[in-house]
Amino acid sequence: MLAPYNQLTLQQKKQIIDVFNSGMECRNIPNYMGVSNRSVARVLSEASVNTKRKNRYTLDESYFDVINSTKKAYLLGLMAADGCVTKTNYIAFESIDIELTKILIDELQYSGEMRTIKPGIYKSHYRINFSSQRLAKALSKYGVVTGRMFTGDFYFPRQSKYLAAYLLGYFDGDGCAYVNKGRSGGLVCIVGAWEFSYELVKLLNMGSVQEHQLKKVYYWRIYSREHIEAFYNFVYSDSSLGLQRKKQKIKQILGSYKRG
Repeated sequence: MLAPYNQLTLQQKKQIIDVFNSGMECRNIPNYMGVSNRSVARVLSEASVNTKRKNRYTLDESYFDVINSTKKAYLLGLMAADGCVTKTNYIAFESIDIELTKILIDELQYSGEMRTIKPGIYKSHYRINFSSQRLAKALSKYGVVTGRMFTGDFYFPRQSKYLAAYLLGYFDGDGCAYVNKGRSGGLVCIVGAWEFSYELVKLLNMGSVQEHQLKKVYYWRIYSREHIEAFYNFVYSDSSLGLQRKKQKIKQILGSYKRG
């Protein structure tokens, strides 16, 4: 007799997931494991395993259903900057910073492959990609859709504690900080669509927008010590988040101003 779900041990549940991820078809698992068909389906469903996809990996497909932590807000901002979500539920993320890709892998509990892309003379990129209808639907709700740079789709959390983390994630993905050579000060900027950039000016009550040489792409920019310091204090309110190299660059800008 095949064992029903309520008789399964934790070890059996783990083994069901393991044999599926190793390549065994769902229809063959019941006889191999001595469990019922419904047991297999329920165990895989509870583990957020999409049994319809060809690639075998686990994934927390409910992760972005609700943004209820600063880390989720940060990663949502990162996805908005460097992620891709298509109408066919294909999701990809690519960054030159391996630590950002690894954070996303850990949070999504993604067991698939991280690929290293070496585009000629440029820095290596670190990429993950997968398909998930649920994740794609959640991300699209927050404006992470194909062609958003040209359609003007964007999203900002209205709660300050999540707005700061979201903006830091976006900055780590599509932001820059430059120190002026030979003089004090510098520039902090974020790349985005026109709608995104102008909304950012209103939300933070500072900055200006300049069109990039590539049409439909704009920069939100701040120059003054007052604005750069205010931006720094806002986005780095959660010390556990953010790329250290960009944080140090802004600190370098602030340290270059003469006091008094």
